[in-house]
Amino acid sequence: MTRIPSLIAILVVLSSGAPPAHPGRPVQPGGVSTEDAAVLAAMDRYLTAISTQDVQAMAAMQTPEGMTYRARRADADHWDIVAHLTSYWADPAHVDARTRRERYWSPTVMVRGAIAVVWAPYEFWIDGNTSHCGVDVFDFVRIDGVWLVSGAMWTVEPDACAELRPADASSIRPAD
Repeated sequence: MTRIPSLIAILVVLSSGAPPAHPGRPVQPGGVSTEDAAVLAAMDRYLTAISTQDVQAMAAMQTPEGMTYRARRADADHWDIVAHLTSYWADPAHVDARTRRERYWSPTVMVRGAIAVVWAPYEFWIDGNTSHCGVDVFDFVRIDGVWLVSGAMWTVEPDACAELRPADASSIRPAD
């Protein structure tokens, strides 16, 4: 019976240390790891493909079986969620004559082995005018050494741009 109190004492000592560090961290200028930089470069390429409606590039940069979720506030208590396969967005039927531009800033990147997540505020323009802002969350998986988009979620918040825009525009990605 003396083993149980000893075991409890050991567990208390082990659990009293500092909690493990959270793997996510806002990206700091000059402080980007090699893996973070590779994931952000993949995100930049993907958002450039969205902005230019390059559906072939989008298809090549994503897993076709991934999922996307768009969240738009329906009212004060509810969000309207719409889901699509990632392949939906690479369908040439969605290309039209409107110009698009999507940019993000202040990304938080988490990488562990062959998976990564990028969380960042963004702004989306259509025909040179702001359509909305929100938060992007992109999931990546590294397959054969290449980071691919495996899923995405984003909020659509037309009234949140003033709150979300960065104070320093030099942090906006991808660069023109």
